[in-house]
Amino acid sequence: MESGLALRLQVNAVRLIPGLVGWVLAAAAATGWAADRPNILWISAEDLSAGTLGCYGGAAHTPRLDGLAAAGLRYDAAFSAAPVCAPSRSAIITGVMPTTLGSLPMRCKATPPPQISGFPKRLREAGYWCTNNSKTDYNLDGSFDAGWSQSNRTAHWRTRPLPDQPFFAVFNLGVTHESGLFGDKPEAVRRELPAEARREGADVTVPPYYPDTPVIRRALAQRLELAAALDIDAGKILDDLAADGLADDTIVVFWGDHGEGIPHGKRSLTEHGLRVPLLVQVPEKWRGRARLPGGGEPAGATAELVSLLDLGPTTLALADLAPPEWMEGRPFVGAGATARDVVIAARDRMDAPPGFGRSARDARFRYSRNFLPWLDGDDLPDYATGVAITNELRAVRAAGGLPAGAGWFSRTTRPADELYDVVADPDELEDLAANPAHRADLERLRNAVRSWMQRTKDTGILPEPILRVEAKKAGSEWAIFHLGDEARAHERYAAILDTAWAVAEGCHDDVFADRLTNDDAAVRWWAVSGTGWAAKRAGGDPAAALAPRLVDTDPAVRIAAATWLLRCGTPTATDDARAALGAEIGSMNPDIRVAALVAIDDLGEITAPLWPAAAALDLGKDEEYSRRTVERIRRRLAGP
Repeated sequence: MESGLALRLQVNAVRLIPGLVGWVLAAAAATGWAADRPNILWISAEDLSAGTLGCYGGAAHTPRLDGLAAAGLRYDAAFSAAPVCAPSRSAIITGVMPTTLGSLPMRCKATPPPQISGFPKRLREAGYWCTNNSKTDYNLDGSFDAGWSQSNRTAHWRTRPLPDQPFFAVFNLGVTHESGLFGDKPEAVRRELPAEARREGADVTVPPYYPDTPVIRRALAQRLELAAALDIDAGKILDDLAADGLADDTIVVFWGDHGEGIPHGKRSLTEHGLRVPLLVQVPEKWRGRARLPGGGEPAGATAELVSLLDLGPTTLALADLAPPEWMEGRPFVGAGATARDVVIAARDRMDAPPGFGRSARDARFRYSRNFLPWLDGDDLPDYATGVAITNELRAVRAAGGLPAGAGWFSRTTRPADELYDVVADPDELEDLAANPAHRADLERLRNAVRSWMQRTKDTGILPEPILRVEAKKAGSEWAIFHLGDEARAHERYAAILDTAWAVAEGCHDDVFADRLTNDDAAVRWWAVSGTGWAAKRAGGDPAAALAPRLVDTDPAVRIAAATWLLRCGTPTATDDARAALGAEIGSMNPDIRVAALVAIDDLGEITAPLWPAAAALDLGKDEEYSRRTVERIRRRLAGP
C-alpha cells in the first residue's frame, strides 16, 4: 500500500509544495479520510440579492440554481455581515465579525490577532485539500493565514494529491459583480445567453424606491441577465462534479457575498443590501450529519435566520470538526447547530466616503442605527457611477422627479433610528421608529445592537485614524480592547460608546462640554462631532467650544473640529479651520491625509483656497482613496 501511495504522490509532485508529501501521508493515516469526511463544495456569487433568482421568486432565468434549491435546502433569511465584499468575506473566512477584527472599512488592512486564522486551516489539518478559485479580498494584512492548500485561478478539487482525499473547494463567480454593469460588459454577456435567458426593460418590475425610467428598466434587466450567466457558470461546476463521480459524496453550498450591486443594495444596511441567496444540497449519505436546529432534514425552505458569519463554523461542523472558541459565528446545520434570534450587520467607510451604521434583523423587523446622522442619502462613491442607475437617480433628483419611495436617496440627513417591518414592507418604505405601536420592537432591537457592540468591543467606535494608530501599538485592532486590563478596557469602551450614542441621539451640546477635553482622543472626536452637530441643527456658533480643538494633540480630532467649524460657517474661525485642514493633507499618515482630503472635498466652496495644494499632491498607488479624492478636487478646479 505504501508503494502505491508513493507512486501516486510522485505523479502529482508538480502540484505539491515542498514538504507536503510527508504531511499527506501522515494525514491519510491519522484521519482515515475517505470513510468519514464528506467533500464540501462552495459556489459563491458576487453582488447578488436573494430575490433575483428564480427559486426565490425572481425573474432571472436560473434553472441550475433552481434545481439545486429544489433538491436541497433554501434559506429565506440569510444575510451578509456587511453589504460590501471585503468585510463580508473577512467575516466568512474567519467566522469573526469585521467589527471585532477592525476589518470593516473598505480596503483596509487590519492585523488579525495570532490565534485567528482562516477556518480552512482547520480543515487542512484534518486532511482536507482546500482550494480557492480565486478571490480572497479579506481586508486583512499579510500576516493572515487563510489556510488554503491552493488559491489561484487554477485551484480545483482535481489538483488534490490523492483521488480519495476529501476536499473543500471554493469557486468565486464574478459575473454578477457591480462592474458587470459598466460600459459594454452587459451587452457582451447578453450576446452569449440563450433567448430564454434574455430580458428586456418591459420584463422587469421597477421597485418603488426607484423612478420608473427606461434607463432604470434596462439596467435592472441587465442585472437579471448577469444572474442568468452566473447560473450557466454554476452549472458547469456542478457538471464537473457529476462527471467526476463525486456528486453523491459532496455537500454543495451556494451563497452570495452581499446584496445587488446597485444603489439601495450594495453598501446599504437594507434588505436589498444584506439578504442573500443561500442554498445547501446534502447527498443522502451525509444527511445525518447536516440536521437543522431541532433535528429537521436539510430539505425544502427554511425561515431560520442565518448570517454568512456562520458559514465557516457550519463547514467545520459538517466535517465533524469543532469550531474554535474565538469564532463568533455558529453552525446552522450539523453538530452544534443553533437558531439565531437576531442577525447583526454593519457598515463603515465605503471607499473614501465616511459611514458608520449598525443593523439588527429578527424574523420580522430590521432596525438600523445611524451614528453619523448628518450624512445625506447619496453616499455613493465614485466607483458606483459606472452603474447607470446611480447617474439616473442623480439626474432625476436634479429634475425634481424622484418618487416618494426614493426618500432614502433625497434625504439631507438621517434619523438616529430606523425600523421597518420587512415582512409586510420588504422595500423599507415606511419607517416605524416613531410609531408608538412599535416602541417595544424599536427598544428591543436597539438594545440588541448596543449590547452586541459593548460585548464584542466593536472597533468602529474608534475613528479610523485613531484605530490604526492604536492597533500598531497594541499589535492588532482586536487587541486594543481585548488584551490588558479587562475592567479598564470595558470602562473605556463604555465611555466612547456612550458618547457616540449621544451624538446619534442629537443630544444638546452641553452633554459634550466636559468630554471635549477628555484624556481619550476617541471621546474627544465624538464630543467634537456632537457639539458641531448640535450647533448645525440649531443654527448656532460652536467656535468657543471647538476652536481650541484645532490645536488638539490628535490629528483626527483637529480634522473633526475644522470640519465642523467650516460646516457651521463660523466666520471667526474659518481661516484657522481651513489652515488646520490644509496642514493635515501633508501628513505622513495616509489615514489622516485621506480624512483631510475627504473633508475638503465634502465641504465644497468654503475650502476652495485649499484645492490647489490638494490637487498638487503626488500620491502613491497604495493610497487609492486619497488619489480618487484628489481627482475629484482637480475636477472642481477645472470647472464645468
